[in-house]
Order: sequence, then C-alpha cells, then structure tokens
Amino acid sequence: MGEDLQLTYDLGLLEKSEHKWKHSAGLRTVYHSLFDEMLSCMVPGPSLELGSGIGNLKECIHSVITSDLVKTRYVDLACSAYAIPPPEQPADDPRWANILAMDVLHHLCRPMDFFKSAADVLRPGGRIILIEPAATPFGRLFYTLFHSEPIAPGKIAPPFVLPPDTPDGQFANMGMALSLFKKHRRACLQGLDELGLRLSQIRYRDLLAYPLTGGYSGPQLSPAFLLKGLLRLESHLPQWILRQLALRMVVVIRKERDLLPG
Repeated sequence: MGEDLQLTYDLGLLEKSEHKWKHSAGLRTVYHSLFDEMLSCMVPGPSLELGSGIGNLKECIHSVITSDLVKTRYVDLACSAYAIPPPEQPADDPRWANILAMDVLHHLCRPMDFFKSAADVLRPGGRIILIEPAATPFGRLFYTLFHSEPIAPGKIAPPFVLPPDTPDGQFANMGMALSLFKKHRRACLQGLDELGLRLSQIRYRDLLAYPLTGGYSGPQLSPAFLLKGLLRLESHLPQWILRQLALRMVVVIRKERDLLPG
C-alpha cells in the first residue's frame, strides 16, 4: 500500500499468484488456517478486507467485501487504507463490523493514519484484524534470508511517519507490527486510544508449515496432509516460545467508542 499515487497492478503477477494458488494444496492449507483464525476473531456484521490481491479470502469468508488499491477482476472495489469507505448497503449502523488486512500494515508509511481511517468507519465493538510478519529473532533471520522486503523494526519510531523507500514511492518494512505493538507499545496504544481504539489481542503463530509451502514463488516442499498435522502441532506451542520463533503475528484491535465531535 503506497502513498497517494496513481498505481496500477502488473496483472501478470496476479495471474501467476492465482495459478500457484490453484495448483498448491499446501499453500491453500496454510492460508485457510490463517483465514479461519481471522474468522474466529470477527464479530457479526459487514466486513471489508484491504489489500485482497487475488481475493482468496472469500473461499473461507464468503460475505467479505474484498478491495485493493486498484479495481481488478479479483476484488469488489478499489480502496486505500488511508480513505476507507463505509459499506454501500443501508443498515441500522452503516459502518463496518470488521476490517481485515493481511500483509498490508507493513506497507504503510503512515500506519496511524490507517487506524484513523478505520476508526472513522468502524462501529463500536467492531474489529480491526491484522495478520503481519513477526520480527521475532527467528522471523528476522528467516525473512532476511528468504524474502526480498526489509525487516528492520529499529527503523520505525513515533510518530510513525516514514518516507517511501523505493523510487516509485512504495514502502515496506516487515518489522512494522513488532515495532508498533511491542517495541513502541506505549506510544502506539496511546495513539489508538485517542482514536477510540484498544489493542485486544496479539497472538504469534506459524513456524515451519508456511515455509514448507514454498509460498507463492517456490516449490511446495511437503504434502498438504503433513502440513495440516504440522499446523496442529504448531498451534499447541506456547506463546512464550512463539514470541521467539514465530513468523506471523495476529493482531486484533477493538473499536471502544466513537469520538465526540470537535
């Protein structure tokens, strides 16, 4: 999610992702586990996903409205994380019950502006549900070796306004979630409270099953039935271990109250 630029997608990349998704049972197994975790954190009501890519969340959460910066055949609407629209359908409370985003937060130069945008269109009791890379000690090693995006939580600090880091105005730092919610937790929580938001949950997950899928770019290294068993084993690991080893963080933020006018 870049800054205020007129962006377009390389549809060829999306088509490659779609092909890998359809032909990798292992990839679907692990992502369906992630989607099920999102579902378990949701509350009833209209739900919007940001940064939907090829829109595969709909396979598990059929009613979700998918979006991305650009309207493609894979998503329902174009939407920026900094200007989230309310639901189109009339309702007693015409605001979202859930705003979901996977691997979006660490692409935002102004994460607190995203939370402000989300708070404006989220009903009280609603949820912001994020799944992000975890910059744990093992996570930092893994992503440094096997992922092209930087993972540098030390470069993120209050007031959480960061410059783009590529010539085309894009930004990525996979240390974003750990920096916001652990390293600079007090400043982040204060900023959320000023928006009527409260951090409700942080859970660490994923260790070996995800790398064995090969992701979207590599070959699958394990059959899906073994990945299912591995996911079950990983789900029983205590959080104190996963805080050192996990590759992902699940973050749930609750809308506590509407802000008073003015």
